[in-house]
Formats: sequence, structure tokens, C-alpha cells
Amino acid sequence: MLYRELAKLIGADFHVDRAVELLLGQEPRGARKLYLEGLQRGLAKGAGVAAALESENGKLITGMEIALVSAGESSGKLAQPFEHLARYFSAMDAGIRQAKSALIYPLILAHLGILLPAVPSIFLDTGAAGLASPVFKIFIFWLVVGVAWFGWGFLSEKAVSSAAVDALLNKLPLVGKVRQHWALARFTQVFHAGLLAAMRMTHLTRMAGEASQSGTFREGAERAAIRIENGSPLAVGLREARAFPRMFVDSVATAEEVGSVDHEMLRWANAEAELAGEATQRAATWMPKVGYVLVVGYVAWQIISTVQGIYAPMYRLMEEG
Repeated sequence: MLYRELAKLIGADFHVDRAVELLLGQEPRGARKLYLEGLQRGLAKGAGVAAALESENGKLITGMEIALVSAGESSGKLAQPFEHLARYFSAMDAGIRQAKSALIYPLILAHLGILLPAVPSIFLDTGAAGLASPVFKIFIFWLVVGVAWFGWGFLSEKAVSSAAVDALLNKLPLVGKVRQHWALARFTQVFHAGLLAAMRMTHLTRMAGEASQSGTFREGAERAAIRIENGSPLAVGLREARAFPRMFVDSVATAEEVGSVDHEMLRWANAEAELAGEATQRAATWMPKVGYVLVVGYVAWQIISTVQGIYAPMYRLMEEG
């Protein structure tokens, strides 16, 4: 919403200072307020928009945002990167919301799967003894979830700069495709904005690689930039870097021949954002099903264990008799 409002005001020829002042007049809260106040401080010091965001809001935003705003500022089309960012975060937010809502029901089933098999023992035991086991299991369950959550965050942060970690995460089922599509969407969005700003190709390639938030693309962009510096065309540099999808590189090669690389990058940016949304929907559809299978497996194991516990003494007595 913040980027959409900035795009609307700047697109209507409001100066950035005035746009920020108007948005602060709406009494925003939280990170939105911090973002606008930081931008206002940076502009008051005489910095440009991208420099102000980088110096004052470095902890709030990503390299992609800085790169896009910098390219838009250089091209004199500042509203365009804010529109790009509004669409990007809107799609990202929709995917995250869908994934979270899809996981609510499996989490409820997981708790029921832990509690229901213990109901007989709760009624048979006296005091809190019957509740001790399921409560402990729920604690362990959330401990595992917490470790997985923080572990994923740690690895995702490492994947921004490490091609090995990035490649490992990209091989994961369901979420791997989501990461790959978003990374290429970020790369092509920044590349398109940089082409409109007539940036030097080597600098733009490196900037897009960093903005992709992918260690694989970042290292590949660096190798491609070195080859471009040595006189290779963009497509040749990208192909020899061996980090980008072959179909994407082939499309860039034909676009170079006809002089439409900027249009090709925009087409890929839109297509990859759409594919990322579809991959997120698939992940949101299948992740609950995986949760159901795990819960059903646990409940079945609990039932079998309970039945064995009930009938095992009877079998022993029959054998002894």
C-alpha cells in the first residue's frame, strides 16, 4: 500500500518531499511510519531518493528496492519503480497469506492428533498425570516448528550470498520453485529499470544479481559482468555464467539481435511474477495435504500402540495358561 500511494502521488507530478509529507499527514504507524520518516530525514540532508532510503532505511528494505528506485531515479521515471514494487509486494503478500491460511487446519489437526489418543488415559489417571504426556508432546511439536522456522530464516539469509545454500533450498519440493521464480522476477525487474536509465551494462548486471536475493544469480551475474567487460554480449555473458535458465538466456539473445532487451526483460519480469504466484498456490495446496498425512500417520501409530498396550497382557496370560 505504501508503494502504491507513492507511485500515485509521484505519477501525478508531486515532488517526493511533498508526497512524503502528505503520507505522514495520514498518521501512519509501525514500519510504514519509520520508512517515511527515514526517507524524509534523508531528503532533508540533500540526498537523492535511493541514497536516502539506503542510508536511513537500510534495515527496513531490501537491495532490490534500492536498486529499482535508483534506476528509476536515474531515468527520471520514479513512479515506475514504485509501481513495480507495489505489484511485487502485493503478489508476495497474497502468496504468504494463502500459505498461512492453508496451514491453520493441519495445525489444529496436529493438536487433536496429540490430544485425542490420550483422552482415555486422562480419564483413567488421577490429577495432572494424564495430561503430562500430551502437553509435553505439544511442547516438543512447537519446539520442532520453532527450530524449523528459525532454521529456514537462517538458511534463506545465507542463500542471498551463497550459491551452494541457494541451490540446496531451490531443490526442496514445493518451495524451491517459488524461490527460483521470485529470484528471476527480481533480477529482470531491476534489469528492465536499469535499461530505461541507460546504466552501464556491467554495473547493471551486477546490480540485478544483488537485487535477485539469490546466491546463484549473484555469483552468475558477477561472472557474466566480467565477460561483458571483456567484450562479450549480454546473452553470451549470461550463458557462460551457467547460472540462469537456458530459455531465459536464449530469449535475451534473440532480443539483443532485434534491439528489444528492455521489452524482453519486462516480459520476463511479469511472467516470472505470475509463475511465482502459481507456484505459491501449488505449495499452499499441497503443504496441508502433507500435514494431513503426517497427522493421520501419527494417530494410526498411537491407536496401534494403545491396542497393543491393552491386548499384550491378555496375550501373555493366554500363552502362560
